[in-house]
Amino acid sequence: MGSPKSLLAITASSLIATPALAAEFDVGGQVNRAVMFVEDGYAPDYLGVGPSSEFYHVDNRNSPTRVHMGGTQRLMEGWTAGALVEVGILSNGSNDVTPEEKSIDGEFDQRITDAFIDSPWGKITVGHGEGAAYNAGRLDYSGTGVISFRNPSLIGGSLNYALKDSSFKRKFDADGNFTGTEAFDLQEGDNNRSSISGSIRDFNFEGRHERIRYDSPRLGPVTLSISTGHDSGSDGDESITQAGLKSGLRVPGGRMLIGLGYSIATRNAEAPNAPFDPDRGVDPDITTYGGSVSYYHSDTGFNVTLAAVNYEAELTSEERTGTFSSTRSELSQFRYIKLGYRPSRHHAFDIHYGETRDRNKDDEKGSVVGAGYVWSPTDMFDLYAGAKIHSFERGEWCTSSGRTCYNPEYEDITIVTTGGRVKF
Repeated sequence: MGSPKSLLAITASSLIATPALAAEFDVGGQVNRAVMFVEDGYAPDYLGVGPSSEFYHVDNRNSPTRVHMGGTQRLMEGWTAGALVEVGILSNGSNDVTPEEKSIDGEFDQRITDAFIDSPWGKITVGHGEGAAYNAGRLDYSGTGVISFRNPSLIGGSLNYALKDSSFKRKFDADGNFTGTEAFDLQEGDNNRSSISGSIRDFNFEGRHERIRYDSPRLGPVTLSISTGHDSGSDGDESITQAGLKSGLRVPGGRMLIGLGYSIATRNAEAPNAPFDPDRGVDPDITTYGGSVSYYHSDTGFNVTLAAVNYEAELTSEERTGTFSSTRSELSQFRYIKLGYRPSRHHAFDIHYGETRDRNKDDEKGSVVGAGYVWSPTDMFDLYAGAKIHSFERGEWCTSSGRTCYNPEYEDITIVTTGGRVKF
């Protein structure tokens, strides 16, 4: 984030007799603001209030406003110690706004609070930050991440899909005989409600959390990482272990980035010494695995990026037995492709498609198709614009009794975003 203008380098040799103890400090950050136009088909009878078209003034959560400060100091030949603190400034996040809440109170977000020691045998980092697999599924040479980021829900994530009038439910009697079809009412519309973030997600290996992490020195073209730590989940603390592999290498015609990640998050009960679930046969582990690859052709600037990440979590007893829990999913799959063109460091274009299958229930798909452009006249400034269409499909599903089967259909959500990012 820091640029040559934002880098504050202080040589401590004028204060300390030993030149080996030179220290460097970095203070910087960025502001990233955008205007978001949304055509979401909102239906007052089911999913909210307001007209179908809305404008929002937002902080772009693809690369949010933040400030950081850090420092490094040489300890001895080949050894360096340092620390980094980074805080996000959340003001009207692009993933939080809705027609009911166009303006949201600001808050601060702890992004990174790290200390580290780097040596010829690798780097050890402790504190709140990225696990070993973090961003393994987000490697990207396109240069359009500020508008066409891998996690599509970061722009418009809280917007809900409107149910079409063609949605209906099939009814059966106690003997299983079909008795006819009916329209949804308000409550049943809520049972089929889904937002963009509820339909599509890139599953970024548990995000940032408290951990200790080890990164190996470069082994040929590869760096290996491992971490262990914990975070607070919906069912209490989660113990998290991750492993990752990242590589940047030259290949015929250009360059390639490769990332692979594997994560196990063990869900713990809220009460100490209690089982995670009354059914002790329920596996408490959430497993996430996958990665990404990005190729850049040096002569033309064309690039292609692919990503695939799976998320597995066994249903709890409560999730299995709920009236509306029928067909709930235990395996979600994210797939993504981006084609880019970057003729120079000043211009970058892309088109992309992503989908998450079975995010909530079996036989459903949340998808996005979009395009983006970024103009970067200097290292400190970006202007960008992009458009995307989100779609959601859910197959027929029935209540646990089998007496009501729902067939929801959803309006698409179109989002056009333009904004600017200034780094300092």
